[in-house]
Amino acid sequence: MTHPLFYSPQASGIRIDDLVSLDEATSGHAIRSQRLQANDPVLVSDGAGTLAEGVIQTADPRNTQIRVTQVSIEPQPSVRINLVQALAKADRDLLAAEMATELGVDAVTPWQAQRSIVRIRTDRAEKMLGKWRSKLQAAAQQSRRAIIPDLMDPLVTTEVATLHDPENGQYIVVLHEDGITNIDDAVALTSGVQMFHIVVGPEGGVAPEELAAIEQAGGTAVKIGHNVLRSSTAGPVAITLLNQLLKRW
Repeated sequence: MTHPLFYSPQASGIRIDDLVSLDEATSGHAIRSQRLQANDPVLVSDGAGTLAEGVIQTADPRNTQIRVTQVSIEPQPSVRINLVQALAKADRDLLAAEMATELGVDAVTPWQAQRSIVRIRTDRAEKMLGKWRSKLQAAAQQSRRAIIPDLMDPLVTTEVATLHDPENGQYIVVLHEDGITNIDDAVALTSGVQMFHIVVGPEGGVAPEELAAIEQAGGTAVKIGHNVLRSSTAGPVAITLLNQLLKRW
């Protein structure tokens, strides 16, 4: 069974036999909720690639300390994946982001598409992004990831097309029911890729103006399977396929 994972900024640059302290909220969760005790094995990470094994030396719900026994560094994948997820009602956008995190996505970009029912309100933007950031960290922790996905700045409608920049290894793949290219061919047509941006529309789909802007920029419209997938499902399915095609798994 995999040991529970906790994040701490102190994990950056740690070495064997170092002590890492968990903050009060994390300590309380570890000791009170998970009922961990002294000498229990755990994992600790800085969320940026450092992953350490250790044992609880001090089981204090306000300041738990972990003695490090082994340290490893998780490398960044050679080709990264960014989920550009349209805002959707009933938290389906967050569900997609959580599943994508569990599947290994490297970045998530909230997208206020033309047909998004949910809108980014200026006075609540920071609160919304805080909620997304919290969901990404929780999903990464649950799946024992040493790297928490980056939360990128939100995009609005046709701004999404600016992500396509082949000269710098940036390629857009937009999931669309009218796409005539499959994801295998879309990957095969690229070269020097550093990041794939998987664009997923809201319940009403990607608007014609948005699709035109993406295709004019050089992005590719891709259809996955014979069925129309929900906004919360399409991105994770595409990420699963890309993980296999790019040999990330």
